[in-house]
Amino acid sequence: MTEAETPEQKLAALAPRAIDAFTRQALEGAARVLGDRDNPLRINLFSAGIRIFFEHLMGTLAPLDEVKACPWFRPEKDTTGPTRRQRIQYCLQGGITDQFLEETLDLEPEALRSQLLGAFNNLSKHVHGRADTLILDAAAQDEEAAATVDAVAGFLNAYHECRAALLKPLAESLDDAAVDDLMQETIQSIDELATHHSIEEIYVGHTEVAAIGAESVRYRATGTISVILQWGSNSDLRRGDGAEMEKSFPFECLFDVPVEDPQELDNAEIVSGVDTGSWWDGYYDEDDRL
Repeated sequence: MTEAETPEQKLAALAPRAIDAFTRQALEGAARVLGDRDNPLRINLFSAGIRIFFEHLMGTLAPLDEVKACPWFRPEKDTTGPTRRQRIQYCLQGGITDQFLEETLDLEPEALRSQLLGAFNNLSKHVHGRADTLILDAAAQDEEAAATVDAVAGFLNAYHECRAALLKPLAESLDDAAVDDLMQETIQSIDELATHHSIEEIYVGHTEVAAIGAESVRYRATGTISVILQWGSNSDLRRGDGAEMEKSFPFECLFDVPVEDPQELDNAEIVSGVDTGSWWDGYYDEDDRL
């Protein structure tokens, strides 16, 4: 095994794909532990780090009530709530069904869940290590760690692939829908700044899948809106008693689409907002209040 192929190298390379700051820290910590090849508890401490990673996924990103609200959720025999497998499923896909993932996004979620669940279960024997289960040989440690690292990589890759596949055919439509919504709605936050305003340009800079919940997929479009602010009437402007200013502000559009057909934007609930905070910066300085 070359240095580039060691489990710690593979694990460290996954950190940029972490779902949030805590999972990134857990992956980085576990990779550092694996890098200490002289530590007799290397595999045990690595297993504890990855167990923390899994527990965070299920405990924080898959709340029990959210899992139970998913269209695909069915209580399994002899259980009182969502199983570990079902919580892993929610982390990956929220309320989206396996059928949609398989037929529309060309993903195989069941195989992935089985791999991740097997890795999770295998960690327990190392987290709760005993003298007669301690693995001291570095090569044997690498072999144990490799399967777990592969499972983590599979999950993170599928997590991002699912969201990328959802977004890809919608990117242009989200741009257009964000522009249409901003053009059609009275933007209260801008309306408060001047007597009148007119929209000059709307630029959508970024679109993403912000969240996949039990009942809807939330897409986010962000960018800037350029406006002309006018004080006074047109007659005031002609007489030189009014004023105009061009100004740009950041905006955000959120699209909540039901999980039953998460790529059908016609069913979206849209909420738009423009951040005019920069206009008010310094407006209430201490000197102004004296």
